[in-house]
Amino acid sequence: MNMSVAETTPPPLQPPPPPAVIASLEAVEIELELGRKEIGEEQYETTIRETVEAVGGVLLFQMKIEKEGVGHWVAAIALESAEGREIAIIDLPCSGESASVIPASESDLPIARIAAAYASLADCWATAA
Repeated sequence: MNMSVAETTPPPLQPPPPPAVIASLEAVEIELELGRKEIGEEQYETTIRETVEAVGGVLLFQMKIEKEGVGHWVAAIALESAEGREIAIIDLPCSGESASVIPASESDLPIARIAAAYASLADCWATAA
């Protein structure tokens, strides 16, 4: 039986899809830094603020919430990059699990929805001052 070349050649491979979230260098640095620290109950607010400021970010707001029965410190931050401003959400479980820093557009936390609006409001305040 004689097969044509088209019948024996496999289809070309397609490149893998891009990752859903591409973290900025600053976001990765915040995750790593928060993961290295042992944080006491009274230190979460200060530790988050100092870590964000150390990488050149701006802390928009932070709060403690309950998520699936576990306390979490969450924060909305703004990071400047060559592509523009990135609004991200820090999720730091009080249980000692690792922190995550993801773009607000990818977060399922309720504060993610208001983070970008709050950043715009803060810009207006700075302009008015």
